[in-house]
Amino acid sequence: MRRLDHESGSVAVAGSRPTLRGLGRFLATDRDWTGMALAGIALITFWRIVALYFNRTELWVDEAQYWLWGQSFSFGAYSKPPLIGWLIGAMTGLFGNSTFAVRLAAPLIHGLAACTVLALTARVASPRAAALAGVGYATMPAVTLGSMLISTDTPQMLALALALLVQHRLARAPGVSGAILLGLAVGLGLLAKQAMAFAVLGMGLAGWISADWRIARRDLILAAAVTLALVAPNLWWIATHGFVTFHHLAESGSSQGFGLHISGTLRFWAEQFAVMGPVAFAAFLLSLRNPPQEVQGPLAVAVVILGIVTLQALGSHALANWAVSFTVAGNIVAAVWLADRPRLAAISIGFGLLVALLLPLLAIFGTGWRGPGGSLLLSRYMGHAEISARAIDYAHQHDTAVITAHDRGLLADLRWQARGTRLRIEAAPHTGGPRHHWDLAFPFNPKEPGLVAVLLRGEPPACATTSESWTAGPGFAEGRKFTLAMASAACLMDASHE
Repeated sequence: MRRLDHESGSVAVAGSRPTLRGLGRFLATDRDWTGMALAGIALITFWRIVALYFNRTELWVDEAQYWLWGQSFSFGAYSKPPLIGWLIGAMTGLFGNSTFAVRLAAPLIHGLAACTVLALTARVASPRAAALAGVGYATMPAVTLGSMLISTDTPQMLALALALLVQHRLARAPGVSGAILLGLAVGLGLLAKQAMAFAVLGMGLAGWISADWRIARRDLILAAAVTLALVAPNLWWIATHGFVTFHHLAESGSSQGFGLHISGTLRFWAEQFAVMGPVAFAAFLLSLRNPPQEVQGPLAVAVVILGIVTLQALGSHALANWAVSFTVAGNIVAAVWLADRPRLAAISIGFGLLVALLLPLLAIFGTGWRGPGGSLLLSRYMGHAEISARAIDYAHQHDTAVITAHDRGLLADLRWQARGTRLRIEAAPHTGGPRHHWDLAFPFNPKEPGLVAVLLRGEPPACATTSESWTAGPGFAEGRKFTLAMASAACLMDASHE
């Protein structure tokens, strides 16, 4: 049964949930949208920080690796630019080496990004749309998950939001200070993640199709010079380390071979409904049909990012988060469409709030929960500490100061768990170029005296003096065989050539 809602002018289904109907009516009225949205973002951010303090998951591979990067100031790392390490180094320097401190920057940065998205949307659309964009970003499933861990996407998304805000202001009011700020924002984005380059192309397209986003040539040149100055040390680091970062990116992008991957592309697109939220992403897609003038700039940015990663998915493969930065501009587009449809806006925000509330609770109370297949729901973030603790105890029992392994994931967690001890964690010797950061920065010393501990999956080298094997317990490697062995440097070097 259908009826007309006289207050909002929209058609509603009788018997719909009272909460959503009331939220829809609330969104249809004139209020202090900016103040309420900022208060909502602050409350969501506070909740995430509190939940993060009680979070019981372990650092996963990338987080532990980023923590290591943050222990020393460097202009580069094997696979990513250095900003993520600097952020974690700052947080752990202030609050100590804990999983809470390692991840603390994430909810804070996403909260700032949500405020920036709100401010940008307020410049191009109504206060209601701005509030929806800011809260929509803050409650987006990808942002909820991204606030529970630390990743390179997080600072890049803030940098993109700031860059878009400055670009729009600079198009209206040219000036040196604005150009410098734009260069700084873009440069920080590139220092966060190389995929910021996709956003830069989108920003260029936005300026080409809309005068509201077009900046003067003088300002563009100055902004580009500032960006280049900011990223130059990282480019120099890459050049002086054999261009390993570029090699890694090429290998990662072609890891599944080149071809026509239709099913993978469809899966990638389906995953975007989970990344952005089903209603918000649907609203974004529906906006493509006849976008209003005010969102053509953000739409160009979002489409370029999403389009490039879609081509990656079609030609080889792409993970769901590879295009997540499109949601910075995509939320603006979706919010403008939803602002005139308060019922759908209520459903979108309500879904996001539910995820924002429940997902952190899962990381507190649900670390032992299992899915229908029997595996832990949070297996990716569990079980690392048990394996590392066993290896550390083994090294102490055999009086060695070195633990070595081939696997990046094992090395990353070993280094995290061994913090504060005298143990050195080194990459096992191998033939060929660097496979990961440990091969590059912490290679095995072939002149190592005495025996060293070796942690590996499967069987020990034949020349090992002693070994023990076990089956991993609950977590990322549940049921898999691991081995610890003692071996000499000569043994390991010989084994690397077999």
